[in-house]
Amino acid sequence: MADQFTANINDLLIIGRMDLLLMATTYGKVNNAVALTAGSQAAAFQVSADGPASLITALWQELRDDLQNVLGHSAENLFSAAQTVVHIAEVYEQTDTESGQAILKAAWDSGNPSGTLAGERIPADQPPVIQIAG
Repeated sequence: MADQFTANINDLLIIGRMDLLLMATTYGKVNNAVALTAGSQAAAFQVSADGPASLITALWQELRDDLQNVLGHSAENLFSAAQTVVHIAEVYEQTDTESGQAILKAAWDSGNPSGTLAGERIPADQPPVIQIAG
C-alpha cells in the first residue's frame, strides 16, 4: 500500500511542479505577446497613411484586451493550481512513512522522476509577468 500511496504523491508532484507550470508559462507568454500588439494598433487600423483610425479600431482594442485578460487570468489560475497541488502532495508526503519519503526524495533528487512523459520537465525559466489590460 505504501508504494501505491507514494506513486500517487509522485503523480501529484509531476502535475504541480511540471505540467501545470508549463501550461501557465505558455499562457503567460501568449498573454505577453498579445499585450505587445497594443502599441501598433493605431497604424494597423488607419484608413490611409496618416489618416483617421478605422471604425474597427475600437472593436479590435476591446477584443484584444479580452483575449489578453483571458490568457492572463488563465495563467494566474494555473500557477495557483500548481502551488495548491504541490502543497497537497507535500502534506501527504509529511504524513507518509519514512520509506515513502525516502522513495520520493530519491525519485526527485535525480532529475525527472519515473512516470514523466517525454517533454515533461520542471520549467527552467522564471514565469512571465502577467499583463492585465486596463
